[in-house]
Amino acid sequence: MQYKKPFNKKWWFCVIVIFITFFTNFVSGNTGMQDAQQTVIAKSTKVVKSNAKKVVTEKVTVKRRRATRKRKSVAKRKQKKRKGVTKRNIRKVYIAPNSGRRYHFNPSCRGLRRAHGNITKISLKKAINQGYTLCKWED
Repeated sequence: MQYKKPFNKKWWFCVIVIFITFFTNFVSGNTGMQDAQQTVIAKSTKVVKSNAKKVVTEKVTVKRRRATRKRKSVAKRKQKKRKGVTKRNIRKVYIAPNSGRRYHFNPSCRGLRRAHGNITKISLKKAINQGYTLCKWED
């Protein structure tokens, strides 16, 4: 007659598993495992601290970069405003004083066809002060 219980149901298999578990956990004293866990914990705290320092330094550098970008963009805007003011004083436009209320940057603009050669060149600032507006064709 054969014994038909599966292998893990035999009593001696359970005894061996219990013996191995007991031997590995209690006889060795867990000192090696505890040391390993403590070193892992110590290393992880060092990593966390170093990562925290990196994050703080990265935040500081990002803030500095943003501040310098902001300063540069403000300086560029101011410079553009200055250029715009000087361009208005210097830039010349073309008007047809007898036949229109528009100014044109290009003397051959199709909005100047009605002028029939009666075209005057003045500064942009003067044209705006006299009430001229930009030509529709040059928008």
